[in-house]
Amino acid sequence: MSSSPFPQLLKRANIATYDPLITRIYTSTPSSKSQHSDWGLKFAVPVKKGPRYIKFNSLDAGPGVNCDWRSGEREARFIQAWGNGTVRWTNEDDVPAYIIKRAPPPSATGFSADALVEEIYPDQEGNDSSSSSASSSSSILDDKIYMKDIEIMTEKEFENYLNLIRSNRKSFLKERLNNLPNSISNSLILPEDKTLIHLESTGKTTQNSFNEFQSNLTKLELKDLSKNKLHSNSHKTNGLSYSKQPTSTIEHFVSDKKGRVLNKVSRYDDFSSSNNRSNRIGGGNNNNLPWVIGLGGLTGKTNNQNNRTTDFNNNHNSIEQTDYTRTKNINDGVGKFKINKAEMSSTSSPPIVLALNESKYTSHKLTGGRFRQSLANQPSPLDTFKFDIDLSISSIENDSNSEPLQPGSREWVASETKISNYNNLLQNGLGGNLGGPRIQRQQGEALERLQRKQNTQDTVQRLQKILTRHRDQNKDKNGTGSS
Repeated sequence: MSSSPFPQLLKRANIATYDPLITRIYTSTPSSKSQHSDWGLKFAVPVKKGPRYIKFNSLDAGPGVNCDWRSGEREARFIQAWGNGTVRWTNEDDVPAYIIKRAPPPSATGFSADALVEEIYPDQEGNDSSSSSASSSSSILDDKIYMKDIEIMTEKEFENYLNLIRSNRKSFLKERLNNLPNSISNSLILPEDKTLIHLESTGKTTQNSFNEFQSNLTKLELKDLSKNKLHSNSHKTNGLSYSKQPTSTIEHFVSDKKGRVLNKVSRYDDFSSSNNRSNRIGGGNNNNLPWVIGLGGLTGKTNNQNNRTTDFNNNHNSIEQTDYTRTKNINDGVGKFKINKAEMSSTSSPPIVLALNESKYTSHKLTGGRFRQSLANQPSPLDTFKFDIDLSISSIENDSNSEPLQPGSREWVASETKISNYNNLLQNGLGGNLGGPRIQRQQGEALERLQRKQNTQDTVQRLQKILTRHRDQNKDKNGTGSS
């Protein structure tokens, strides 16, 4: 294989190749699995009792060839629910920085160490070496950047990569010292100042310098004609849409999915801001806290806005929570929800597993025990992402406003009772703008409503007393007449 020119031709060909960064899920017919153990690979994989979908780390796996298959049910079910292209998933790289909601850093209220770090700017009036280094760095940044992925490396590949980094440590230090401006390089007098530790602690080595260093090493390997290993180009490996998001909202698909209401967001949750007073008023379901919706194997939240608690036409107040006791209608909380925003990001510190030979947890000497590492316990690609979905309620299942109900049925009686309860609240003076925005309230409206309610109750009591007195007088007349 080393003497064949096919790997070099395939490496430089503009055709689609197998990308190990993208998870590949395999399935087969029940007869092929039970009779021939055929999954469409080179070798038969006997899986008598197992999942319907499996995934492999090596396409040449088979009996006796390290057949390390794992279940692919999670990825397959996720693609079936969300991979039809109707939902436009966005990433933090595609969204402007001022739109992304981030928690304030700890240094916002306290001391920040960024003031002690010196920012390095390119020397426009420097010597020829600085200009040449700047031009070389700009050419690297303008061109495609090829870097190796540590997460897909084996133990041996990772050890070899570390040895390669250590062997080029001196050249990296020399390059960083040559790229420094003259004003900073003249201040490095002592020998310990010209070390990587000092440059890193003082902020003179940026993240771009690390990326350029690793990219240059990878490019040297790609240009080597004696190498037969295939490498994948740098591309977006997260998300479910590989095309750019359209600028016009008209081009978006209508994305309504069926889901179920799980519960209300707790006011003590991080989602509820401590400064939002509307989140601290009220209790139970009669508040404006968002709902937690379960759909497609994920959970989302409804938009938080000011809604009138007495407005029964509002789906936010009409929908009910799922009855987990199953004593009532099992369709409570089921409806269709419109997806306003679907964001997928990997900034929540995804788990990265580095298996070294020196580690006591992953050493080959450990054949058993509680520290034995299994391939099934490794993190799944779905565990490395954070999903943020904003929803709005489109319709409610068995809702009287969306579908005509049969008179006399359970759904019809329940909906009529609900509407009559709200109408009673409106007649008793508890309607109006209760729970709505304060700017729409009128001064003295609540007191006037309370007085009207009190007058109505007094009138009803006086009428009841008059009727009781009239009834007693009729009884007395009937008693005297009969005697």
